[in-house]
Amino acid sequence: DGDVSLTKVMDMRWRRWYPTVTLLPSGKVFIMGGTQGVGAGTANVPEYEIWDPAIPSVTQQFPVEARYLAAAKQNYYPFVYVLPNGDVFMYQNRRGWIMNAETGEYIYGLPDRQAPWLTQFPYTGSSVMLALRPEDDYLVEVMVFGGQREDANANLDTIACAESIRLPVYLPGQLAPYYYFGFGWESEDMGTPRVMPDATLLPNGKVVILNGAHRGLAGDAASGGGARALYPNFFAELYDPYAPKGSRYTSLARSQIARLYHSTAALTTDGTILVTGCDRCGRIVTDMDYDPPNVKAEYRNEIFYPPYYYELDAKPAIVLAPSSLVFNETFDVAYVGETGADVVADAAVLVAPSSTTHSYNSNQRVVKLVVAGAGTDTGARTLKLVAPPSRNHAPPQMYMLFLLNGDVYSRATWVMLRA
Repeated sequence: DGDVSLTKVMDMRWRRWYPTVTLLPSGKVFIMGGTQGVGAGTANVPEYEIWDPAIPSVTQQFPVEARYLAAAKQNYYPFVYVLPNGDVFMYQNRRGWIMNAETGEYIYGLPDRQAPWLTQFPYTGSSVMLALRPEDDYLVEVMVFGGQREDANANLDTIACAESIRLPVYLPGQLAPYYYFGFGWESEDMGTPRVMPDATLLPNGKVVILNGAHRGLAGDAASGGGARALYPNFFAELYDPYAPKGSRYTSLARSQIARLYHSTAALTTDGTILVTGCDRCGRIVTDMDYDPPNVKAEYRNEIFYPPYYYELDAKPAIVLAPSSLVFNETFDVAYVGETGADVVADAAVLVAPSSTTHSYNSNQRVVKLVVAGAGTDTGARTLKLVAPPSRNHAPPQMYMLFLLNGDVYSRATWVMLRA
């Protein structure tokens, strides 16, 4: 009806500061984590909640596994991903679990990460689940970027984490009758240290890491105080998960604007990245030239252009696509070259819209589609595609549909994936 206003429907059972909210395949909403009061040191919330839009006046409550909660210290913005079998992957600081969110069953513990690095507020890192691809049997791989060590509480000059870690998650039946994690977390050096990075999945499966700082912590020194992070990281980096280890990171362009606490990044429909925000940014410690804001909060927006954006002669342009799909549906997309006449698309992906805060995008998901054929139609080329096989692979919602020519991707068109 065109009404875009927000309407309160109920109070949750628990007050929550810094929880993660995740869309489940059923259309229900999984609410995990946070503390009962504002600020570090307040009590963890001992239950998670499930909210059902079909029954909006109540939530279901389930206990958080005691061992998980004890190990998590404070359960701020846990990294949560829906797996292609409907189970939920959940990771916090150095430990996590695979669980069935709708029944409360904790199924399997994840491999622990070795000390000293932590990844949740105020030691904030970022995380993505890499693109789900049919040619890999939709293998799940989860990554964590950056973070900080507990020592930074006593010394804000502590250098942040300069590594990423990557974990394969083989579902029961893929390699074994149970969950299997290969050799566990694989560590790899990033180009630079970062606390409070943002990690954005591109349609081609690569990851742009930007924002954050070289030293310090997330948050502010006191109410109304200055930043606890020092030496902003002005440079972006590109991570290529398909390259050999040791050659996956590439340094990209730099910004003139510091992006620290309360900064964010989100993929847009033209494949660029909207970068915005920064709190307590009026007084920054840095040894680099930069463009400071007029006040302590940063209200300027930026657009980051990944290198693939400029390959216009190779870029497909969608001219006709369906507005809605159902699972396993075969459908056609018509396209031309944006500027080049001989552009041939060879792949397509669905990308979920962003829901990003505090260095984590809780709705980030890229699902590659099966290509069933190609052809031409009234001057335009066509690509015959197959929608994702189940709601577990791609929970029903709006998605951005991108076509790809190698690593170069089109502008997106919106499509509703229905149950």
